[in-house]
Amino acid sequence: MKTKWKSLSRLFPLGWPWENELTLSAAAIGASALMALCLFAYRFGKAVDSLYDNFYRREPVLVPGRLMPSYPQVLGNSLFLFWLSALCFILLSIAHFLWHRWGSRSDYLMRRLPRQSELWKRCLAGSALLVTCTVLAAGVLFGLFFIWYYALTPAGHLPPDLWAGIGG
Repeated sequence: MKTKWKSLSRLFPLGWPWENELTLSAAAIGASALMALCLFAYRFGKAVDSLYDNFYRREPVLVPGRLMPSYPQVLGNSLFLFWLSALCFILLSIAHFLWHRWGSRSDYLMRRLPRQSELWKRCLAGSALLVTCTVLAAGVLFGLFFIWYYALTPAGHLPPDLWAGIGG
């Protein structure tokens, strides 16, 4: 694995354990996705259950006229851990700079290089890559959750405005 992903080492500070950072970041994105999936599945199940009347019946019966809540209401804050992970990845760029400043004391040498942007590239590029991956994963799940919401809502029970509640 080290030879396959070796080109990524240019995005991180010299001497920084970038492989561990990528592994832990992938675990954070995976945990965020799993938590988002569980939260959305729970909220969607509760919303679908509210469409049925099963108080005195053995089999639940769809109540005509009841509508699902809008998609943003069902989604809620399911993607919160993605935004928290992205914030942590942004703050990680400070740790990258401090690694140059205190860890290897190479910030002075990096500024003397012919390409003076090398220090900032190594401090910011890795974090930017991780934030981009996090936002892409959140966007993919947002779209998949919408397809789930739209496809699995019983016919005739979708609200007239699917996006109500987001200020549009």
